[in-house]
Amino acid sequence: MEELFFPLEPGAVICDATLGGGGHTARFLERSGTCRVVGIDVDSQMLERARKRLGADPRVEFVCGWFDEVLEERRGFDRILIDLGISMIHMKSPDRGFSLREEGPLDMRLNATGQDFSAKEFILQSSEQELADVIFRYGEERYSRRIAAAIVEARHGGIGTTADLAEVVRRAVPPAYRRGRVHPATKTFQALRILVNDELQRLERVIPRAAEALNPRGRLGIITFHSLEDRIVKHRFRDLARDTSQDASRQEYRQRDSSGSLNLPMVTKEERFRVITKKPIAPSEEERAANPASRSAKLRVLEREFPGENQGSES
Repeated sequence: MEELFFPLEPGAVICDATLGGGGHTARFLERSGTCRVVGIDVDSQMLERARKRLGADPRVEFVCGWFDEVLEERRGFDRILIDLGISMIHMKSPDRGFSLREEGPLDMRLNATGQDFSAKEFILQSSEQELADVIFRYGEERYSRRIAAAIVEARHGGIGTTADLAEVVRRAVPPAYRRGRVHPATKTFQALRILVNDELQRLERVIPRAAEALNPRGRLGIITFHSLEDRIVKHRFRDLARDTSQDASRQEYRQRDSSGSLNLPMVTKEERFRVITKKPIAPSEEERAANPASRSAKLRVLEREFPGENQGSES
């Protein structure tokens, strides 16, 4: 990220759209004494943690909300960073229900007070087909049907905790699958978390909104952690970077989301972007050693061109 986001111009305005514990923002503040940072997080508890870490630094504005909704309204950023990784604070907090290794309630909501349903509610209320579809679509789990059937059978006796669900999944899959390096319930937990927090749809919505929120020569960086996220970022960046200058009418068009729906923000064809990262940037060996959770991270960066520039785009 260093070479793609730094150096910063004096007075640069940065959006840390997934503030979390404030690690990225602390780095921005350290590298630039004159920058300003807008830190966004939907979890009020995480915002409070970041406040304590960053202190009363007047360069930081804390905003509680979903990044796709905040960036629909805000403009004028020189850098926007979206880190899609789940915070280790969340993973190690049993009461949040994200981790299959920490027993707690089956919640998984990033905003525990303002979301429609928890993972437990979905599990208890959905049909076997709905469960199988979600686990397959968002977890890319090959044993989704077996797992869904096992959940439906087990919920009559009660599935109330993360440990309950992890054990149901473990028993549902073949013995060889249980002995793998990764816990057999990992993909099921991922699928439920994505569904509960509307993660992929929010990602679809935020990309064009964040691109529009950039100043000329501003950069948008998105860090993904699995193929579903990375595929969306790759394709949306490529769509934004396509050369549309031959369209003299400069009429507005809508981008289609992954379902084909025309429900994303309007983008004008006179706006120009280019993909900075021809291939996604992976963490170095040093970064992996210091933070094993980063091993699957991929960074892609999009730049908004200065009006009048006519540079070729990469895909």
